[in-house]
Amino acid sequence: MIATTSKALLAGLLLAATGVLAPGAATAVPAPRDFGDCMDIAVGEHDADPYIAHDACDSAELTTCYRILRNAYGRQPWVLEACQARTD
Repeated sequence: MIATTSKALLAGLLLAATGVLAPGAATAVPAPRDFGDCMDIAVGEHDADPYIAHDACDSAELTTCYRILRNAYGRQPWVLEACQARTD
């Protein structure tokens, strides 16, 4: 009887642990975006000059990045997207 009770208890604990851990394991945390993502958006997707994009994506401030790309390419939606990608 003790063996049966301990098996049932063990099975219940395993099911409880699986139910608690499985939902957390299924969700993946997105990788943080950085300089490379900014360059990919600017150069890879929108054919920006690599030197201009590098200066913009490597700048310390979001507004500096935006101004560099905006001055070179005008007000484009991808300019803000690229600059925001470096800080996400």
